[in-house]
Amino acid sequence: MFSTLEEINQENITFIENADGVHDIDWDSIPIELAEHNTVQPFIWGTVARLVISGGKYVIKWGSKVFKIAPKSKVTNALSSFKTATYKTGSHSFKLTKTDMKHMLERHHPKYWNGTVKKSQTFYNPNLSVTEVKNIAMTIAKDNSKTLAKKGTNSTFQVEGSVGGVKYVLGIT
Repeated sequence: MFSTLEEINQENITFIENADGVHDIDWDSIPIELAEHNTVQPFIWGTVARLVISGGKYVIKWGSKVFKIAPKSKVTNALSSFKTATYKTGSHSFKLTKTDMKHMLERHHPKYWNGTVKKSQTFYNPNLSVTEVKNIAMTIAKDNSKTLAKKGTNSTFQVEGSVGGVKYVLGIT
């Protein structure tokens, strides 16, 4: 099952080595947005999308566009004709279900965002359609077919890939 698909952009992020020798994000290196009526928030997706507080609530700013929490019906309607996509590699079948797509859209697509806020929040380009998000996930799966075949369907892991010059991380559960 494909559980997540996130855009990643590391151009403006500095990494530091923590006490365990693991590279971690230096959160102080991430540029911040200062707006007249908004609380200071870190840039979350390169220099394009920002999670900010406006009127006491989180919103997504994408250039000059502002995206508020979407009603649940919006993602339900967008997925009304969605059919499960399956990718087979080796002896394993990986499925991208309607539930998976719902999670990806509500968590990462500005038009379908459910208001979930985490320290490491990523967003898709709001111009991506549901079909395009599905195709990106399937492309990343195909590009990582050897890893998927090796790790199989009984583990949780992530794979990375690039589609159209944008880097993504695909979570597998």
